[in-house]
Amino acid sequence: MGGSEKQDRPVSQSIVANIQLGLPATVSKLSSKMRFIDKTAPILKEAGIIRNIELIKPLNIRACGIATSSRTTNAFGGILYVAGAVRQDVLIENGTIYKTRQESTIDLDEIDDLDIQKKLKYISIMNTYKLLDELMEDTEKPELVMVDTPLLLERADDPLDDRVDIKELYDNCKAVIHDFWMKHKERVYPYKKNGVKIVSIGNKRFGAVIFALKEDKIQFIPDIIDKSIVNKLTDKKSENDKSYIEKMQVVGIKRLLYGILVKRTRTAAFQLDGINEDTRLEPEALRSLGLMGMHIKAGNSTPPLLIEMLGTVNDWSTDILDELSAQVMSLITFDQSKAKPLPMWYAEYALKPIEVKPGVLEYYKAEAKQMLREQELENVWKNGFDVFEE
Repeated sequence: MGGSEKQDRPVSQSIVANIQLGLPATVSKLSSKMRFIDKTAPILKEAGIIRNIELIKPLNIRACGIATSSRTTNAFGGILYVAGAVRQDVLIENGTIYKTRQESTIDLDEIDDLDIQKKLKYISIMNTYKLLDELMEDTEKPELVMVDTPLLLERADDPLDDRVDIKELYDNCKAVIHDFWMKHKERVYPYKKNGVKIVSIGNKRFGAVIFALKEDKIQFIPDIIDKSIVNKLTDKKSENDKSYIEKMQVVGIKRLLYGILVKRTRTAAFQLDGINEDTRLEPEALRSLGLMGMHIKAGNSTPPLLIEMLGTVNDWSTDILDELSAQVMSLITFDQSKAKPLPMWYAEYALKPIEVKPGVLEYYKAEAKQMLREQELENVWKNGFDVFEE
């Protein structure tokens, strides 16, 4: 523009140049990390950190899945929300579904738009525990109950003290969790030998078991493992070399877990509140119960899933953990990226009406607007006062 003959360099040219120059380096780094994962997997498997699981054939089980879902829309300067939970029972005999049962609960209301995700999390947990409470009153209880919400709250879930509205909801959620376990604990495994197994199914805490492979943490692994693995992972060939643990952190714990967990395997279990000193479980009265976890992988395409259950290393044995993993894996009937245990898949599918747009929220919003416009509520109140005046 100033008479300069300098040529332009459009973004497309920069992209092409960076692809040509950067691709070999990227592929080289990825290849190095994949070779490290291939080298590390046999070491962890030999030590018992990665365990093979056999499916149950034929499958005979009474299982239950509880799924939750929620949706919001802006309205009246705040948020309208719908949150629901569905309980799906499935009775399977010799690999065939013989009986099903479905229960549900829905919550519709308005809230302000601050900390909306935390509020919906508390509401979903309370909906889950409402269905769990009803389940524990049934005469025929399932052997295995799977939920998609946390069983306990943690430090990160605690809201700021000056947020009165969300603090009240948080306290209500803690009270619901506390009351359930105080009322039904003695009928749930491991507190009752043949009690109902209640577990949470999720996809977080990747690689947590790796952080338990330290001298002061390995006691929080209930599985039978070769404890010499601690020295193998922390030893260095030289001062300038990195240990296996340090290399794992460079590779990425999540990538490592995806690489070492193959079809029909699980990690060793770990007591979360033991290996992580910063973990503060809530409600406080339930902290002594402990929280266990392990990761499983059912198929080639199925992603790793986290199974969490209450208890400590003294409450769970390798045999019971293997049995629990086999039950969950056997209920995952399709090897797909979004596969879930069958009862949970049915429960999630039943929640589709909540997620449809436009749907229940839009109808709710329209009806609320209509009532506000016509002042129906005010008229009802005034009619009440007129009675007293007469």
